[in-house]
Parts: sequence; C-alpha cells; structure tokens
Amino acid sequence: MTTSPVGITTEPVLGDPVATGSTTVQRLRAIVIRRPILTLSLAAVVFVSVCLAFWPPAKEQYDLRVYVAAADAVLHGRDIYTANEGIYGLLGYTYPPFAAILMAPLGLLSTGGGRVLMTVLNALVLLLIGSLTVRALRPRWSTRHVLVTGFILGAAGLALEPVRITFHYGQINLMLMAILMIDLLGHLPPRYRGVLIGVATGIKLTPGIFIIYLLVTRRYREALTASAATAGTMALGFVVMPEAAWKFWGTYIFDPTRPGSSTLVTNQALRGVIDRLSGGPQGIGSVWIAAVLITLVVGFVTVRRAYDRGLLLESILLTATIGVLVSPISWTAHWVWAFPATALLWTRVAASYRTTGRSRQFAVRAGLAAFVTLTFGIGLPWLAPHMHDKELHHHGFQLYLGNSYTICGAVVLLAAAYSLRRRSLKV
Repeated sequence: MTTSPVGITTEPVLGDPVATGSTTVQRLRAIVIRRPILTLSLAAVVFVSVCLAFWPPAKEQYDLRVYVAAADAVLHGRDIYTANEGIYGLLGYTYPPFAAILMAPLGLLSTGGGRVLMTVLNALVLLLIGSLTVRALRPRWSTRHVLVTGFILGAAGLALEPVRITFHYGQINLMLMAILMIDLLGHLPPRYRGVLIGVATGIKLTPGIFIIYLLVTRRYREALTASAATAGTMALGFVVMPEAAWKFWGTYIFDPTRPGSSTLVTNQALRGVIDRLSGGPQGIGSVWIAAVLITLVVGFVTVRRAYDRGLLLESILLTATIGVLVSPISWTAHWVWAFPATALLWTRVAASYRTTGRSRQFAVRAGLAAFVTLTFGIGLPWLAPHMHDKELHHHGFQLYLGNSYTICGAVVLLAAAYSLRRRSLKV
C-alpha cells in the first residue's frame, strides 16, 4: 500500500508494472528465504539445462574424445598413449596415467553419454566456483547469501571465453580449479590440506605451481602433504599401468610437440608468444628460460607480499597467473582462472568507489577490471588470423590480438607488483 500526498491510503493498481514488479521480487525473495535448498536446487537444474542446450550430446567435444579413447584403453588393457591411432584427427593422450585411471568410467559410456556427463559436471562445478569465490570475497556473509550470489556469479562465468571453450571441448579445467580452490582457501580440515593440490598435480602436472606457492608462503606442512599426494598418484600409475607410466615419465613428459603446436594462437603462454614472434617453435630456448625466470621471481615476490598482507585470494590468483604464463602450453581454456580474478577485480573497484569516490585509484582499478573483462569476455586471440601458420605472420594490431591473454596476464602481474611494492602501501 502507498499513501497519497493528502494522506489517503491507496492500494497498488493491479497491472501497474512498478507495483507488480516489486511484488514479484518480494515473492521471489520470500521463497528463497523460506525454501533455500529447493530454490537453489531448481536454479542448478535450470542452469544445467541451459548448458546442455548450448552444448548438447550431438555437439563434438574434441578433448572429451581424447579422454574417452584413453579411458577405453584403460578398461581393455591397451596403451593409453597410442589409443588415438586409427582415429582420424585425434591427438594423443597427454596426461599422466593417474588421470586416465580416474577417467576410466568414461569408457563405459557412449560418446554422447560422456558429453552429457562432462557438461553437467562442468555446469555444477562452475556454480561451486562462483560460491567459493563469493565466500572468499565476503567471509562474513551467511551461507544462504553466499550460495545465492555464488550461483548468480557462476552463471555469469559463461560470459568469459576460457569458460565457454572449456565446455566446448569438454575439458577438465574447471574441475581442477574447483578442487584447488577448496584446498587453497582452507575448506579442508588442517590435516588434509595439500592433498587435493597433490591430486590435481597428479592429474595434469601444471597445478604443481601451487606446491611452490605453499613453499613461498611458508606453509611447509601443506607443501609436504601435496608433494606426498603427488608421489602417491605417480606410484598408483606405476602399479596399475607400469608400461604406460614408464613411457610418460621417461619419454612423453619431455615431448613438447605432443599436446600440439606451440605456435597456435590458442597457446597463450610466454613460450607461445616467443615462438610466434620468432617464426616457429624454438623449444627450450634461452629467451624463454629468461622470461620464465623473471616471471617466477617477480611473480612470487608479489605473491608473498600479497599473502603476508592477508590477501589470500589475490595470492592464489596471482600464482595461477604465473602458472599459465610459464607453462610451455597454456591453451585459452587454461585461463579459466580469469573467472574468479574478474570477480575479485570488480569487487575491489566497488570497494574503492565506496571509500574514495571517483578518485584516481578508482579509475585505475576500473580500467584494469574492464581491460581484463573485455579481453577474456570477447576472447581476443580468436580475432587474430590463425591456423595454417597464419600466427607466424601477424603484424600491427594483430600482434596484440594474437597474444592478448599473455599480455593481459603480464599486465595484471606487473600491476600487482607495483601496487604491493611497499608493505605499507594500501591496495
């Protein structure tokens, strides 16, 4: 009800868009408050359905095909690293044997069934990552508030190209990020912290950057636990598939061409940039080694300063940025860490506006947040000429587009290093 200027109380007019809209919002809020579990469950079902509509079982998911071929090889006692032979256009399996063991159930499903399973898992995990991010940003919020906001944030994650391309190829990037965040953000009992980092490293190696993170931040017990868990995954691989384990750890791990050409525009690692600029794959060259060492030193000094100042999520996301930059191959899908990073940046923009208004600090933060959002939202590398060695002939603005994720990651890392250059400086 409302009160008129002359003091007469009136009822909202039926059909009034303002009144109806307000009533609808109030009813929805009341439902969420009274039945939070039901509401969130329905929201998850709707979101999963939307994802299945965009990535149906009939849609090819290339990386999933690689996983299924390896899983089928595990179940039938064949070599997982030659399972692609005879399948036109399929690259070889590149993960350690432990990952193939975990993926073995995929071999029991049809290709369409595997696609449904992967899409459903990625959709649910995306909602989980949204909630983990909100909890890290708003530790004092109620669980209900965190989940509601987290689900909204998770759904918004589809706006970023690395997330979309993970669904498109049926990859496991979001799943790895989720288990890493659970461990790193302290959602495990203290005695088990580090276990999931070790498991993630045993699946794909690159999460091993977080073992270095634990050492840099002086979490030595967790680093030891993570290392032991990684060793355990290696040992399991040797027990279950000794021949494949020897092949991987003795040969394939040193083959930089197995995942694909490093010069492809989709490789947004430092090595990809160097190889494209130099006209072809250079392998482990001196320029790349120097770039990696500089990134590691500058990056982990910044990580340590962020962690010492209580900026836990910042320190984790900076480490993830270091990881994708120094890895020999970082496909655009590996940059899914841009999702929580974007949420963090915009949260800091809002905080800056509340405290300083439209200040220079606010403008800089807003500019950086917009830069990151647009870069990963549009998927700028795909706008550059690519495939058939077109990446080797970029010029002018194409050079920026073709290397934009790497440039964006370097800018964020340098901006953080500058912001944290003194311990007393506020960020």
